[in-house]
Amino acid sequence: MPLGDFDAELSLSTACQGALEEAFQDLYPKVLAAMKAGDKAGLSITLDMERMKDSPSMVAMAFKITPKFPARSKASLCQVTGDGTKLMTDKPLPEPEVINLFDKKEAK
Repeated sequence: MPLGDFDAELSLSTACQGALEEAFQDLYPKVLAAMKAGDKAGLSITLDMERMKDSPSMVAMAFKITPKFPARSKASLCQVTGDGTKLMTDKPLPEPEVINLFDKKEAK
């Protein structure tokens, strides 16, 4: 990473050359879109800072942003078969076929 002029005061929008803000703007709409009424979700942001060993004024900074999407659950039964290492379960239900009650040509 090339050294800059260091003329921007550190904030969440300037951290890591703006990459934290960019990651947040990318992730929060995806988390919101995955939510249904009553769901909880979140974004966890961690900033790690390390003072450089060979410089009294330099600090290395890194971030990690982790989305937590709403949990979804459903249960089913499985059966252990063969040598005890294979699980078998019911086939997924097929999607219902859509049937038109009226012929499109007859509708006026």
